[in-house]
Amino acid sequence: MWPLLLGLLTMLVFGLPLVPAVLEWRRRSDVRPLAIDSEHTLDVAAVAAVFRAMVERQDENSGLRGLAHPVSALRPVVHVTGTFMPTAAEAFIGVCARTIVTSGSLVLPDSYTFSRDIYGRRGISTGRRNRLQVLLSEGEILMRSGSELQRWAHARSVHVEPQCRLRGPLSALYSIRLEDDCEFTSVSAAVIGFGARHLAAPPDMDATAPPGGDWAHAVLNPPEASNGRWLVTHDLTFPASTLYRGDLVVHGDLWIGSGARIIGSIKASGCIWLGSRVRIDGALIAGGAISVARECVIAGPVASEREIDVGARSTIGAANKRTTVVAPVLHVRVGTVVYGAACAPEVGRVVPDSHVATP
Repeated sequence: MWPLLLGLLTMLVFGLPLVPAVLEWRRRSDVRPLAIDSEHTLDVAAVAAVFRAMVERQDENSGLRGLAHPVSALRPVVHVTGTFMPTAAEAFIGVCARTIVTSGSLVLPDSYTFSRDIYGRRGISTGRRNRLQVLLSEGEILMRSGSELQRWAHARSVHVEPQCRLRGPLSALYSIRLEDDCEFTSVSAAVIGFGARHLAAPPDMDATAPPGGDWAHAVLNPPEASNGRWLVTHDLTFPASTLYRGDLVVHGDLWIGSGARIIGSIKASGCIWLGSRVRIDGALIAGGAISVARECVIAGPVASEREIDVGARSTIGAANKRTTVVAPVLHVRVGTVVYGAACAPEVGRVVPDSHVATP
């Protein structure tokens, strides 16, 4: 009797922890996909649509557009026309803790912290040295110098003056321009310009091709290449002003000389150095760092597991072929244009042209 009771108790003690696993196995409840909150993704447009809907709902609840009573998710809300005028308490501490909504354009004062969301239907011009959480506009956003964005921003177009810090993702339907010494983590738009407008790279990929077209290059046909793929099991120096048609895979470091052109994609397990005016018609992928010299043209995505340094007046992607530049650390010289997105989870920076490094 006692041995049987002891055995039952022992089985019960060791079996109880397995009950949840048995129930989960019987229910099979894990076959449905997990819901992902758009606030935790880089799809800024989706997050902006939620915020825009909240503003529209509060306008409908009031019956008077632009003079609505706030819904709980936006409270407290201040509706302004033109220039934001702080209260006496806000002016004293330099902090606004109210959601700001306007149906027109909005101008913010210098040296203020805005701890709630801001919506300017026609446009937003921040002050200098502002600290901001969220900016949303159907027009243009102008971030004045020395300002910092904590969460996200979205607009038709965005212009960011020098020495701003973008801690969260920034997106635009059409264009983004980031000037000198700006820091960013993720920017996406049809076209992204780095530096002042007059420094921009040529808008056409063919504008940076060597004179005379492909026939101006010496053509490289390595005997070990087959089926449009060249595999190199050691470090490689690709000669300058040379054309290769096909994909290139290097198990090591890769140096590409100035004026070279590769009609295909490149992947290296080590680091990649590009000389000036190199043109790559595909992707550029590296396990190590990537250094791109001046006036290079890369049609496809550029990705590194460590760091990317892009030289001045380079072009990545094309107007009809958006792509992505991504690395933990990303330095982009002024004059460069990226069509698509640039992501740097650790730190991204717009670097003046005077800091050019020659590979």
